Amino acid sequence: MKNLDLISKINSKLSFFIMYFTLAITIVVVYEVATRYFLRMADSRAIFVSVWLYGMLFALGGAYTLKEGGHVSVDILYRKMPDNFKKFLDVLDIGIVMISGIVLILVGAPIAWRSFVIREVDSSLGIVFAPPIWWYKWVALISVVLITLQTVPMLMEKIKQWR
Repeated sequence: MKNLDLISKINSKLSFFIMYFTLAITIVVVYEVATRYFLRMADSRAIFVSVWLYGMLFALGGAYTLKEGGHVSVDILYRKMPDNFKKFLDVLDIGIVMISGIVLILVGAPIAWRSFVIREVDSSLGIVFAPPIWWYKWVALISVVLITLQTVPMLMEKIKQWR
């Protein structure tokens, strides 16, 4: 069980670090707006960076949100169910998240690896600005791994409660 606690602790520590992405996003957006309006020079790099930071904030924070039960749920029918059936649905729900995560890892790992090997860049702006994006695919994969790992202690806990 200690390893399962470790997963939750890692996600908690990571979320504390990730919350500072909000400050970074704010600084980047203020810079972009200031250069666009005061200097009359739009900096497309700032837009890319703010979008990347925003995506990283939500992707990497997903495991902590899952751990804390912060995802949106519609429980109109759920709250009217008997307790034992609710526990079954909880196990089923977490199991579906876990299986989905495993599938995404199996599909995403080769994509992230291929992107790393070819040092993929975003060429949507042509030769003016072609930032590397291979690393961002690893962020997506890591976030899915963290979410999937977080389902393990949650599933164990729900199974214990169900018995």
